[in-house]
Amino acid sequence: MDQSRMLSRQIVMIRLIRAVLVFAFCLSPILASAKTKATDSEIVEVKCLVPEDKIADVSGKLGLASKPPKKIRVVCFFDTASMALFNHIPKLILRSRYDSSETDTTVKVRGGKVSEEGVECEFDRVCGRDRTEACSVNDEDQKKGEIKTANRGTDVKKIFSKKQEAVAESVFGKLKWDELKPFGPVKNVQIWKDIAVPGGEPVTVERWELPARPGKPARVLFEVSAKVSFDKEAQTLKQIEELVGAAKSETGESEAKTGIVLEHFAGHSP
Repeated sequence: MDQSRMLSRQIVMIRLIRAVLVFAFCLSPILASAKTKATDSEIVEVKCLVPEDKIADVSGKLGLASKPPKKIRVVCFFDTASMALFNHIPKLILRSRYDSSETDTTVKVRGGKVSEEGVECEFDRVCGRDRTEACSVNDEDQKKGEIKTANRGTDVKKIFSKKQEAVAESVFGKLKWDELKPFGPVKNVQIWKDIAVPGGEPVTVERWELPARPGKPARVLFEVSAKVSFDKEAQTLKQIEELVGAAKSETGESEAKTGIVLEHFAGHSP
């Protein structure tokens, strides 16, 4: 009698397991679809640098001459003399910014995921490159005078919050903050936002004028970008490439802006 009951229980358990497996198999396409849908709604910033010989043409297409920039900023990056933070995998980028009324600092991890409270993640897509995840923690509590001091190479750690410090060191390891050097500052960075493009997404435009340095000529960086959901990425990339002529460019402007600025100021002493 006991053996009969045990056999019956085993049969019931086998049937139950089969039912669960069938249900899970039927449910898996729904879960996959939900995951795809969530991915499609994530944000990617598509951005292209315009070759210098095409800046005037693109600026004219966007009608920037009649549109004053929304912001004019001073921007500075911080790294070791050997650019160990930027060359790290994932890349670690420390940045300060200020304008006439606002200040902020950013710790950005590019090419890696940071899953912590207060960290915002999105994706970057530079023309000519694959999509890369970027996670940032921003802080807007700095005094302008403190940022100006840091931009001269003194008290750099002071302008970054405890949260930013923790995120930076969780990625790179212990930082010697007093050895970080300013790469910049770049003054008069002009930003136009929500510039209409016929038949496409509105774009943001940034114009950076890098000063001449020993062995390095002055250079203008002119970036066109748009933040869109994943499902609009390919269309927006094509739109911006056509606008800036990136698809036909042979000037190597698939570089990321931050890397260009760091290389330009490498070896610079404030």
